[in-house]
Parts: sequence; structure tokens; C-alpha cells
Amino acid sequence: MHEQYKMSDSDLEKSMQYFEPEMISTKCYFLKQGKIADKLGFLKAGLLRSYFYDDHGDEITNHFFLPGNVVISMDSFNNRKPAPESIIAVEDSEMLVISYERMADLFESVPIWRQIAKDVSEIKFNNLMNRSIMLQTLTAAERYNMLIENHPEIIQKVALRHIASYLGIDIATLSRIRKRQ
Repeated sequence: MHEQYKMSDSDLEKSMQYFEPEMISTKCYFLKQGKIADKLGFLKAGLLRSYFYDDHGDEITNHFFLPGNVVISMDSFNNRKPAPESIIAVEDSEMLVISYERMADLFESVPIWRQIAKDVSEIKFNNLMNRSIMLQTLTAAERYNMLIENHPEIIQKVALRHIASYLGIDIATLSRIRKRQ
């Protein structure tokens, strides 16, 4: 990353001092719905899931965080608002985390981080738009096949009810799709 942003070794070393290692055990929360996100994380290993509750009280999975992802509730972290979603570990996970306050200090200490944060926000927004288009234009089977192709580890590690929810289908439809394959 430091080559992409032309960050010096000294800036990289200085930057790393702002991050703290954090382990999150399976079924433990990184963020609970209704709380203000006071940190963001870079996922080094493991798997996390983001979800919210719909009008009927059903849990809706809206995102999986894989190694290499920035784990964040963007609006909550940036605008200091209660998070609409919860983020929970699907398996033991290893992260580097930074608090909101330390991020502000990092922006002052190593200004290139402002551009990095802007780029991460843009990537997150584009991913959200692509997901929205996928849910509206692909069949259930196409969505499932795309998930298998792009992220087979999710299929192996995540409960079927969460996969079905993420794909916008019910569990019976997912079971039928899986039987046909």
C-alpha cells in the first residue's frame, strides 16, 4: 500500500503506531446496532458479518468482511451517528484497529491518510452500488453462483440462513438451488 500512495517508510512506521492489534472471538461483536462506531479495523485474518433487522424483526445480512477488508460502519464512524447494523465475528478474527480520535491524529501526522480514507469510502460506495444492482438484476441462482465463484470461503464458513439473507432469498430457495448443482 505505501508504494501506491508514495508513503515513505518513516510515514508507514509512524502510521502503524496509531493502530492496535485486536482479536475478536467467534460470535463476539465488533459493533452493536445503535452504538456509535468508535473504531475501524483492517481485517488481517478471519471473517466478520454485518447485519440489521428488517421491519418484521428478521435478521438481514448485508455484508461479509474478508481478510484485507476495512471493517467499518461508515456513516456511524464518520458522522458519529448510531450504527444501523451490527458487525459480528463469524470466526476468530485478527485485526488492526484505530479509534476515531486516533484517526484524526493520524490525518494530521501523515496527511496522505486523508486520501486513503477518501479512496476507501469510494470503494465501499462502489461495492454497495454493485451489490444493489446485483440484487435487482440477477436471478437467485446467478447470485449464488457469483458468490461461490468470487468467495467460496463464505459458502464454507457461514450458516446457510445468513447466505440466503445476504443473497436476498429465502432458505428454501437456496436449498433448491444447491440441490440442482
